Amino acid sequence: MNKKVFWLCGVALSAILFDALIMYLIEWLSAEPPRCRNMNSVNPLKLVDCRTLENAE
Repeated sequence: MNKKVFWLCGVALSAILFDALIMYLIEWLSAEPPRCRNMNSVNPLKLVDCRTLENAE
């Protein structure tokens, strides 16, 4: 009986960890890059990728 309980707890914990990992990966893949305003452009209200501004400097 004791071994069955340990196996059940192990499977449940591994399923929870696997689910958390999948949710983290989905959130990471669907996240958009940070957006910034380019104050040197013609239209400073337009949001651009912040990495392009850092590379331009």
